[in-house]
Amino acid sequence: MNADHVDAMILLAGLHAGIEATEATMTSVDRLGFSLRLKTTTGVKGARINFLREVATPQDTRAVLVEMVRQAKAQG
Repeated sequence: MNADHVDAMILLAGLHAGIEATEATMTSVDRLGFSLRLKTTTGVKGARINFLREVATPQDTRAVLVEMVRQAKAQG
């Protein structure tokens, strides 16, 4: 995620955490969601974003993240 999907993380941070970021790094992930370190124009902030549903495998995690990004883009 951190190497290839920064734009997606920034999009999710804006939609789910209400934080407009210029940079984003995923710092942790678990079965319920993930945490981001966000660089904003006013400094560094953290955010926790819940998944749409609980995940059990890396494949589940990827599928839910893809779904979340698609939904965010559709709301765009």
